[in-house]
Formats: sequence, C-alpha cells, structure tokens
Amino acid sequence: METQVLIIGGGAAGCMMARELSRYKVDVTLVEKRPDVGFGVSKASNGYLYWGMSWNVSIVLKSIVEQIGGATKEAEHKKEEMNRRGYELWKPLLTELDIPHLWTPVMQLATNPAELRLLDMLEKETVARNMPYRRLNKEEILELEPNVTDKVIAGLYDDSHGWYNVYPWEQVIAVAENARQNGIKFMLDTEVIGFSKNGGFQIVETTRGPIKTEFVINATGADAVHVARLADACDFSLQHFKAHTIITDKKTRNLVNGSVAILAGPGRLKSVNPVQSGNLLISSIYTPTDSPHDLGTDKALMEELFGMAQDVLPPLSKKDVIAYFAVSRVYSARNPDEYIIEFAPKNPRFINMVLRMPGFIPMPVIARNVVGMLSDHGLQMTKKDDFNPYRKRIPRFADLSSEERSKLIKQDPRYGHVVCRCETVTEGEIVEAIRRGANTVDGVKFRTRAGMGRCQAGFCGPRVVEIIARELNIKPTEVTKNGGNSWELLCESKELLTTRKAVLA
Repeated sequence: METQVLIIGGGAAGCMMARELSRYKVDVTLVEKRPDVGFGVSKASNGYLYWGMSWNVSIVLKSIVEQIGGATKEAEHKKEEMNRRGYELWKPLLTELDIPHLWTPVMQLATNPAELRLLDMLEKETVARNMPYRRLNKEEILELEPNVTDKVIAGLYDDSHGWYNVYPWEQVIAVAENARQNGIKFMLDTEVIGFSKNGGFQIVETTRGPIKTEFVINATGADAVHVARLADACDFSLQHFKAHTIITDKKTRNLVNGSVAILAGPGRLKSVNPVQSGNLLISSIYTPTDSPHDLGTDKALMEELFGMAQDVLPPLSKKDVIAYFAVSRVYSARNPDEYIIEFAPKNPRFINMVLRMPGFIPMPVIARNVVGMLSDHGLQMTKKDDFNPYRKRIPRFADLSSEERSKLIKQDPRYGHVVCRCETVTEGEIVEAIRRGANTVDGVKFRTRAGMGRCQAGFCGPRVVEIIARELNIKPTEVTKNGGNSWELLCESKELLTTRKAVLA
C-alpha cells in the first residue's frame, strides 16, 4: 500500500499527530503493533493537565538538584511556553472530543521547617511568574481540606489554574476516534520490522506487508530507539524509569476536595489526586530500569508510596486500595528536560518524536509544530473544508438520569442489562465499545470501565469475555486481555475433562 505520511505508534503522541494531520488533504496511515491504541506507555500516564503554581513545583526541584546535561534557558523557556499553550488548547479539546474529566483546585502543603522552605521557594517562583495563588495558614487549610494531616503548618492554594484530571486512555481513544472519523487509516496489530528506500520514497516493512511513504513519524515512545535504528535514523538514546501507582476505592473520594500534595524534596512529592471516576490516584515513586518493558511491582516501594499518601491524608487505609501497578516513563539521555522532535540527521523525511513528562499537556502544540516541519520539508498542506472536530463518547449509563436511561433502553434493550455491577456498565455499552474497535478485555475496560471497580472484574470478567467472543464471532479461548498470548482462558472445561480422561486411560 501507499501513503504520504506513515505514523508509527498508536499512543498519545501518534494519535494526536494523526488528528492534527486529518485537518489537511493528506493521505495518512497510522500503524501500531498492539491490538488497540494507547496500550503502551500512554495508558498508564497520569493524564493530568496543569499549569500555574503546579508547573513551578518542577522548577523548585530542579533548583536544588544537579540536572544531567543542564537545559539552556532558551530550551527551558520553549518547553514552558509549549506547556502553557497546551494547557489552554486542551480546554476546548476536552469539550470537542467529549472526554470525561474532573477539574480540581490544587493545594501544596508543608508540615515541617524543611518543607516550609520548599513552600517558600514555590511561592517565590509563582510570584515571579505573576501566577495567581493564595497563602494559607493551618486553620484555612483545614477548613478547605478537613481530612489532611493536622501536622500541616502552611500551604499554597491555586483555584485559578487547577488540574484537569483525565484518564489517559480516554484521551487517546477520543483523539484516535476523531482522527479516524476524519479519514486517517489505522492498522493495528501491525509491527514495523524494517526499512528501505526507493528513490524519494521510503518502504516500511511491516508484519502485514510493505508500505510506501514519503514521510515517517516515529512516535513509538519507549520503542523509539529500536524503530529509529531499523531505519538508520537514530542519533539519540533514552533513559527508562518505572513509576508505581495506587488506585483507591470510590468511597475515599469524599476525603479530599481537590488535588493535595506535600513538596518534601527531590523525588518526594507526596500527592493524592481525585479523578473523574470518583477514585483517588496516588503516585508516584520513580526508579531507574534498563528495560522499558520492566513493569513488575515492588512491595517495599508500594508500601513507601502508600505511606507517603497517608502523610498527606491519614484517614486512608490499605483496605481502600483496589489496584496498584508500575508504569513506564521515558526521558532523553542527551538531556532529560528535552522533547525529541526532530528530523533524523541522515534522513530529512524521518521525524523522531519522543515526549518526556509532561507529555499530554503540550501535545496539541507539538502536533501543530510537526505539521509545520512537514510543510517546510515539502509536504503540500491544504486544509479540508469538511474537517469535523467533534466526537461523542459511548453513553455512560451510570452517569445518565432516569429519563435518559429509559430512552436509551427503548432504543437498545441491551442498555438495560447491567454487566459490571461495580461501575454500572451495561451490555449495550460493551457492544458499542466492540463496534468502535475494542477486541480485547482491556479495550472494553478502557472504553466502558467494565472491570475497574472494587472487584476488579471478579464478577463481570467472564461475561465480558462471553460478549466479546459473541460479537467478534470467535471462541472464548481466543479472547485476550491485551493481545498477544494474554489469553483470558486456556481451554474450555469440557476440553480439560476430556484431556484428563485421556491421561487416566
């Protein structure tokens, strides 16, 4: 097949790039080695969209630790400006793409003299950037957040540039669906295995055949070095970290009114954040790793992380924890502060695009910048007259009024059958998720929240597998959690019984 621009990687960066290019009369194809979008680093990002006082936290931390490589003032200013603009651009995007989100004010606390010094530094940076905030004493803090630690002595409060708490997979799926609506071709379960050149074109070898293209965008995140090396287009290396995250039961949501944190020192941000589903998100302790695929959890680090959360919010109990996991984080080894967005030195039609944290915030800006890079290198960019910026998400039965539920059930009786009791997810929602492209248990989960509740799919899991098998006309034993060999079932019980009888015979 042929295309003008081939995007490799169906994560947050690749899908946002695809949507931005869908505004133009350009033939674009996105390939992703996994069976769905957002299944790599993106799905386990925090997904926070923030600016204001929260941005200054990293500036304070950098001022007290030596930075590898040392970003120039120009590079720092560029990164800061991209994130400021990105924060503003996401506001209409959340509405246009119908992405569920929760806006919360932000509070930074201090409980001892050392933390107070950091808080004073944060206040100084916030004043220097003319950003709004309020200084709070203990009484004012406990009036706004009565459940935080009584050891608190001072705080800073920002209810102007609060956090948009968004689940990252919601963002990726929404952006991808809108890109597809506007003509972008998606090839999932398609791995890139090699490159060659043919005149002014590049031939990208994949597990589903060769693709002839003018431009390539390498947006594979943690795998960026591997893909770039295949194309002889790599002059960078990456540092890999993993971070631990904890999710609590929805009953803890009323313990805080906003995002609350204690700035305790480098690598020691103790934070508790409510998310739009009603749970609390606790993150994150970073540890270096040699492999971007090292996602094993560490009991000691999980204990430490939970203890840090209790330092902020003492009423939290381990009984409140419903899920925990480790996630991958990627940074440039040249300079951990940089975003890699550049043409390969040996190939002026191959763009490497690796986003460090924060990655979601500046993404709309970065996508526009890459469009400019493509245009400058000869790609004809003519805007479409019929670009549609809007996308509607699957109706979430749990969030609807009684009248809306009744109307939906009349249209499709399957919306009256609750499959996931914890999250009140119906069969109608699951079927719609499959219609939109979900072909794994995780694909259904990320689109509907089936299996994200207290029992973690203990009740609804088998039923979800059954529905996927029915709708895709496959056997239940062919249904996977997230592709590959992650089968949910190894065999049917009758097959197992037959095998046992044969062995005994």
